[in-house]
Amino acid sequence: MPNPSTHIRTATDTVTRITRPRALRAVDYLRVSTEEQKLGYGIASQGRKNSRHIAGKGWDHVGTFKDEGVSGSKEMGERPDFDRLMEQAKLDAFDVVVVEKGDRIGRVGRAFWRWVWALEDVGIFVAITNRNIDNTTPEGRAQMRREADYAETEWENIRSRTQGGLQEKAEDPGSPHIGGRPPYGYRIADKGIKGASHLVVDEAESEVVRRVHDMVVIDGLNLRQVAVRLNAEGVTCRSGRPWSAANLRDRIMSRAVLDAELVFRGAHAKTDAEGRPLWGESVSIALPRVLSEDEAATLRRKMAARARTSGRNRAVYPLSGRLIGLCGARYTGISRESLSYGRRNYRCGGKAGSLPDRPVCTCSYLDAGTVEQRVWSEVVALLGDSQKLEELAAEWVGMSDGDQGAHAERIADLDRQIDSMKASITAVIVASAKQQQSADAIAAATAALNEELQQLEEMRAEAAAWLAEVEESDRRARDLKALANLAQHQLVDMTLEEQSEVLGLLEVKVFIEGPVPVRAGGHACTVQSWYRSAEVDVPAADLSDEQWALVSPLLPVGRRDRVRRSVDAIFAKARTGVAWPLLREAYGSTSTASKHFNEWVVQGSWARVDAALVEAERVPLPVVELLPPMRIEGRVDPRVMLSAEERSRTGW
Repeated sequence: MPNPSTHIRTATDTVTRITRPRALRAVDYLRVSTEEQKLGYGIASQGRKNSRHIAGKGWDHVGTFKDEGVSGSKEMGERPDFDRLMEQAKLDAFDVVVVEKGDRIGRVGRAFWRWVWALEDVGIFVAITNRNIDNTTPEGRAQMRREADYAETEWENIRSRTQGGLQEKAEDPGSPHIGGRPPYGYRIADKGIKGASHLVVDEAESEVVRRVHDMVVIDGLNLRQVAVRLNAEGVTCRSGRPWSAANLRDRIMSRAVLDAELVFRGAHAKTDAEGRPLWGESVSIALPRVLSEDEAATLRRKMAARARTSGRNRAVYPLSGRLIGLCGARYTGISRESLSYGRRNYRCGGKAGSLPDRPVCTCSYLDAGTVEQRVWSEVVALLGDSQKLEELAAEWVGMSDGDQGAHAERIADLDRQIDSMKASITAVIVASAKQQQSADAIAAATAALNEELQQLEEMRAEAAAWLAEVEESDRRARDLKALANLAQHQLVDMTLEEQSEVLGLLEVKVFIEGPVPVRAGGHACTVQSWYRSAEVDVPAADLSDEQWALVSPLLPVGRRDRVRRSVDAIFAKARTGVAWPLLREAYGSTSTASKHFNEWVVQGSWARVDAALVEAERVPLPVVELLPPMRIEGRVDPRVMLSAEERSRTGW
């Protein structure tokens, strides 16, 4: 982004720079959209034209930047190689950026001028090859204004024609294909025939849909079990990847499969300031059915019932999806097995094997309370550091404090140009009136000047809007200080649900960077180590009388049920991970339990005890109080920076 220490170059600056002994250093920027790529247009021809232009000007060609498949309506921060160009511009690596046409810069005035201005703020010129214009002179700047206006007008015309054609096609009878990939279970018929393409049932995919229906409705499987079974049989997604519960839900439970309909311009369609659809009304497109109405209704009821059942046992896990394991998969909270026993854990998604014989990752389970406390303490510390918070806020908004001066100077310069243009128009009108010319003649005489005035006023409005955004970012940064003052009070006592929202606003991600360390002194818990090496979960509760009857013949007889208490204490040790002394009140002498466990492991008795309890309900082995090295990252969402009044008004 613009360097706060630079200023806008005046005409004198420009002349001085152009007349320097050395030639200007030029880079060219090439861009082609995805739609243009489909039509066969590449960036090679742009590069050749730019190179000839640079050579003709006598400039030194020192580099090329290119963005392929990037729309001209996207602004700074949405173009990868342009962002790299801006970083190099701040390092004074070149003097002028060359593009083939104005729409390579941007198809809308906002994208065009914010780019040009951002480059101006670091002393970089812009040249447009096909018009042979640049902004090194006032005449060139005027030509560039007209080029931006033309590019935006053309873009609006193209978009209007395209959207109008899509609206007409959506309203055609049958099942017209509007564009994009067809929903799962369908394929495109008559593809490539203008106006004739439509959606029909894909027999192979529809067979998968019906199989999933039978496995859920008849066999009673959940989607994860269905995914494992399909993968084991070699049935993959359309992309060839293995199925998962998530992509099964997205594809099988879609509106197209269950309701046999697609909605064109639905809930996410663009609207105007008054909420009216911008390009046309919503259209429901009927599709041929993959499942009958009764089958779809039954599948929907089964999935809803399963969701209600699992929902009753669902705990709150604010870090679900925000923890990234060593294997690259994300951790999620697990609760149904452990919640009723007071344990909450995070499990790496790499442990959910998609095939029965495929190895899973070795990432450790993480105790939910411990890792949440660690991350939240970091967040509270961040919100208490106003300077760090302001830095994050500035990074999000993408502007620095020093930009106000540059924007204000630009606005003042545009105001002077606007006043001068108005004076010129007035002078022409007065002179024409003295000559007693007709109103039509006066309008014709001032048409070009009025067009120029309109362009200047539009630029002035855009510059003022940009300045307002910078000032707004400063105001919001001040509000962040107020939020930081709450960090030592309200934030500390937030519920898990409230923490989850704040973590979302801060875009927190936690990267696991190493294994879980062993306990102090270098010795891991021997009981948990046995279960970890055996790769089995732990019985979820103390033994029932029926379970004790199964294992008691495998162990020596003790006095006053001491052996049974030792077994229960060992299970509790594995289940909780707490130190032996903390179990003494509930289970008696824990030194005896520890001694028994070591003997039984050596004798092989403990392995036989675990095997005898194969039917017992079990919970995962947690990692308690011992956290791996982690890296916590985050950014500031603008909603965090709302003032107290705005937070009240928006209900946040």
